[in-house]
Amino acid sequence: MDKRTILAFILIGLVLIFTQTKYYKSKVITRRVPSPVATQSIPADSVKHKPVPSPRKHTYPQIEKKQIMPLTEQSKLQSLRARNITVETELFTVVLSTRGGKIISFKLKKYRDAKGAPAELILSSLGNSPGIQYVTYEDTIRFNNAIFELQNLSDSSVSRLATSTRKPRVEISFVLPFGEGKSIQKRYVFYHDRYDFDFEARFSGISSEVADRSYQIVWDSGLAPTEHKISEDARYAKIYSYLGKELEEFNINPKGKKEKHISGQLKWAAIRSKYFVVAVIPQENHGRGVDMWGQGVPIGDRDFYKHYGFNIQMSLSDAPVHAERFTVYLGPVDYYRIKKLRVNLEKIIMSSGWYERLFRPFSIAILLSFRFFHNFISNYGLIIVVFSILIKVITYPLTKKSYVSMKKMQLIQPQMTALREKFKNDPQRLQREMIKLYKEYGVNPMSGCLPMLLQMPLLIGLFIVFRSTIELRGAKFILWIKDLSRPDTIAHLPFAIPMYGDTINVLPLLMGLTMYFQQKATMQDPRQKMMAYFMPIFFVLLFNSFPSGLTLYYTLFNLFTIVQQRLLRDGSLQPKPVETKAKGKRGKRG
Repeated sequence: MDKRTILAFILIGLVLIFTQTKYYKSKVITRRVPSPVATQSIPADSVKHKPVPSPRKHTYPQIEKKQIMPLTEQSKLQSLRARNITVETELFTVVLSTRGGKIISFKLKKYRDAKGAPAELILSSLGNSPGIQYVTYEDTIRFNNAIFELQNLSDSSVSRLATSTRKPRVEISFVLPFGEGKSIQKRYVFYHDRYDFDFEARFSGISSEVADRSYQIVWDSGLAPTEHKISEDARYAKIYSYLGKELEEFNINPKGKKEKHISGQLKWAAIRSKYFVVAVIPQENHGRGVDMWGQGVPIGDRDFYKHYGFNIQMSLSDAPVHAERFTVYLGPVDYYRIKKLRVNLEKIIMSSGWYERLFRPFSIAILLSFRFFHNFISNYGLIIVVFSILIKVITYPLTKKSYVSMKKMQLIQPQMTALREKFKNDPQRLQREMIKLYKEYGVNPMSGCLPMLLQMPLLIGLFIVFRSTIELRGAKFILWIKDLSRPDTIAHLPFAIPMYGDTINVLPLLMGLTMYFQQKATMQDPRQKMMAYFMPIFFVLLFNSFPSGLTLYYTLFNLFTIVQQRLLRDGSLQPKPVETKAKGKRGKRG
């Protein structure tokens, strides 16, 4: 490139940088007034909007006491006050309320949110999760604000229960009687070392008033965002449902609103964020279908999060008492824990986009390898070092073959140049002579690309693993690398550079240096000199926003490749000059 072209690129770059400065944005771009909600994370109760109506188009009034219970029962119900019960296990702390007999808080002990507090998974305590509702001949009845009685905890002074190794389970039972032998019961069983818990819905004496012989299990509290970048958390936020053997995916635009109904034999429905999931799984009978809805929730002046909810339609028998058990999983997207449920819930892992589904086998293999090494090495950064060495050892034969072929290509360059000059007006003859030359000296022009082609699925699989698996979330390595699932940022710029961003990260710069020296060592054609500069710069810009674990792997892989190239060049693996081989062949022919 000439001086004018270089100057033009520099000026364009300066203009692009200037448009990202705070001064330009404050003077030129009209911005909305920020809301008082924090832009990095939101508390569970900050979402005060009304739930999106179900696609069935029914209205959801609060329980009408005059319609379904006598006056004596009304006064008794009104005299009751809501009471909260806290259950603490080894893994989480859950708070249940007699108002609706629902979960109003679910905090994980082993995972932290963006502020360093225990990760809260309930997006809004105003929801009805898990809730029960059914359709009468006049209306839809839901029990969100009805005051339930604690059936197995009569002592009003008890407000906190805990599991232990000696007491591995805690049972809480809520009941709502409303006269004439009618009642609704919600029963929970929590376990000491499990994220899944049992939920039972029991109906007594209501079959005659239910219009369509069905009821709905509701989860409309969504999942609370837990990550530093809410937009990144929202990108993975979806509803999944499993009908028959098909995984259905429901997604919305962060600024939009959407509803959908699916009929069929439903095995489970789930809401997922980037690292956490809630799934409701019927045990005895499959569901008849599911209603799903979602809407964007504005967070700050630019961010949006997705609030999801679903209703699972279940059949109601004509028996005087109908009971149904469900398993509710509310916790991390942990492959091993989810797979133990044996309902194919693990299908939601690494299935956020077409490329994740395409490379899912590689991602699962990498994740299982990491989990295996973690049994012996506690630091995931060291596991990446070991994994990089292992991959280099496995690919060494291919690398050796590629290097030898590359050296042969380098040594026959004069003959290739002569052939191009001799047959420049006859492309077909040139191609035949080139193929003949390659066969004569045992050269495969594509062998140099083979190791890189084999690396691509691995790199994409690693990218998926580092971005979306709970194992790497918050995993430290050394010094400034405190989270392998996020960039290793050491400083912030006052402006954003196009493609690069506004953060300075160390590992992408080190990776760029290793790539430059690697390409310089293998460069054959002087005309490729520009690529030796362009590719490292391009990859630095590309990797600056990638997880530091992925960049660490690629940096180590480059370093080991440089060492490997040095050994091949200086050792006994140096190929013999092909001129000697060619002369010997020609001598035999003559």
